[in-house]
Amino acid sequence: THFGKCIDEKTPLLRSMDAVKLYGLRLLKALGIGTDAQTMHSYLGWEQEFFVISADHFKARPDLVNCGRTLFGTLPTRHQQGDLNYFQPIPGKVQELLDIAQAEMLKIGCPMAVKHNEVAPGQHEMSPVFRTANVSCDSNVCFMEVMNREAAKLGLQVLFHEKPFAGINGSGKHANWSVGTDTGLNFFYPGKTEDGAKLYVTAIACLAYGLAQYNEMVRCTV
Repeated sequence: THFGKCIDEKTPLLRSMDAVKLYGLRLLKALGIGTDAQTMHSYLGWEQEFFVISADHFKARPDLVNCGRTLFGTLPTRHQQGDLNYFQPIPGKVQELLDIAQAEMLKIGCPMAVKHNEVAPGQHEMSPVFRTANVSCDSNVCFMEVMNREAAKLGLQVLFHEKPFAGINGSGKHANWSVGTDTGLNFFYPGKTEDGAKLYVTAIACLAYGLAQYNEMVRCTV
């Protein structure tokens, strides 16, 4: 805005990355470690879970169409005993969808790291490759759009709601993150050297302090 306030969701992320760069380099200088680093990077890797169902079944449920989740009905007869869904082969039509989505994402420069079943029936996961935080966020949004577009062509519907069905697992969007330098230092990898261990312990201490100071804000982001 005119007064410098951000009203979108991307600007706070970019500003936080700038803050990590500024204070991360100051921290390295104070520790006497990695003083040759020129910049800092915030890294992020998503684990995007979702359900895939028949588009016809989806359209027959007004609650799914309008809310992305069920609001009424009986609990599922099949739960997730023995993790049967996780270890079985991916259903053929879903496998086709995941293969197409992987190829389409590669065309725009975003390789996918994994694709597999999840614990709940009809639940699956794909993950864009680990990269800098802002690019990773863009990649995941693109992946969700690609999945919805390609699923429609196959008569399928992808549900990204965090809890579309009662009685079985919901879908997570787990965030695996780290902080590192352009010279290859990773703040959250202890390594096998004294400097690596010192940097790791310092990073954990900074993380714990930040969570304690700003725990309300962190909870708001979940």
